[in-house]
Amino acid sequence: MQNLSISIPAWLSDHPVLWVPVSFSIFGTYLGPLLCIGQNVLERKTALNRLLSLLFICLGLLQVSGLCFIFGLYTLPHLILLHIPVLSSIGPILYGIHKIIQNSEVEKSAFGLSAKHAVLPSIVWFFFFLSFLPGEEKIKEGILIFASDSRAYDFIFYIPLIILAGYILGLLRGTRILFKFGVLKEEWTARVLLYIIIATILNHSIGGLFLLGKNSIFLLISASMMALSLCVSYLIGRRYPAYFQNLQEVARVTNQKYARSLLQGMDMQVLRENLLQTMEREKLFKEEELSLASLADELGLSSHQLSELINQEMGKNFSAFVNEYRIKEACHLLLETEDRSILDIAYEVGFRSKTSFHRAFTKQVGVPPSEFREKKGK
Repeated sequence: MQNLSISIPAWLSDHPVLWVPVSFSIFGTYLGPLLCIGQNVLERKTALNRLLSLLFICLGLLQVSGLCFIFGLYTLPHLILLHIPVLSSIGPILYGIHKIIQNSEVEKSAFGLSAKHAVLPSIVWFFFFLSFLPGEEKIKEGILIFASDSRAYDFIFYIPLIILAGYILGLLRGTRILFKFGVLKEEWTARVLLYIIIATILNHSIGGLFLLGKNSIFLLISASMMALSLCVSYLIGRRYPAYFQNLQEVARVTNQKYARSLLQGMDMQVLRENLLQTMEREKLFKEEELSLASLADELGLSSHQLSELINQEMGKNFSAFVNEYRIKEACHLLLETEDRSILDIAYEVGFRSKTSFHRAFTKQVGVPPSEFREKKGK
């Protein structure tokens, strides 16, 4: 039998409070397999259940690998190296879950993934199992060199991170429609999905920071965050058993809503910034004859495209959007130019009559313009 030698790192001995995240990480190594079993004992398993079970066991194994390195268990080199094939597998698993969310028909397959997504992880796993052939002492020596802050073996550890990063970028690109402000505001399922993606990016980014200086505290933080993700997954599963089914429906409805979008292929952020700058810099809202068509021409868009942009990005119609600027300017003028009449100001900011100005002002500010001037002018 191998003699296991566990050494307590000095930074851990000197800071007893760090045993809290250590304990939490150890808890995560048990929770991962338990959640995996929970997905496999279901009477009717789907591709989604199988992928979730793989994801949970991968997160548990990552914490095992990290803890082995933190405590210097170099007599178990394959446990330390285990994170390489595991990280390479997480990307395809997350992508498979994404495909199922986007298209429920994919769930009818075994794992919701085509064979091409198994190629890279299979290659990494193949080389991992080759390391079990005679030559374990060489592997231990390599890990010791790596742990001593040498750059000799760093490239091996970057490979799985690069694979994972590629899949996460693809996932972000495929789910960006769910992260529109209007969707996030209305759908809690989309907010949870965004949290999961952000947590995944932060988690593995912090793990990647370990490579910069071989500071094991980064591995501990990463392992603790994985344990937290597992706890959140458990709570979501208990509180919302049909979470993924709800998310599938949200994705279906959202895709249908934006399927015929006139703004497809355009940079929404650039369009939004151009619109706001045009209104604020050139003060086009002051033009009494300003219309959807004239503003669209100014921006190089069609009327329908501008209407969709204002509705989706600002959550209001064209009239409300323009009036918001007009009332804001009117508030400024009412206080700065007290000698001017309300009607004069109404005309200057773009309103055609005192009645329409009074109605819009009261709706937005809550009080009539005369009362606003009286109260704020004191």
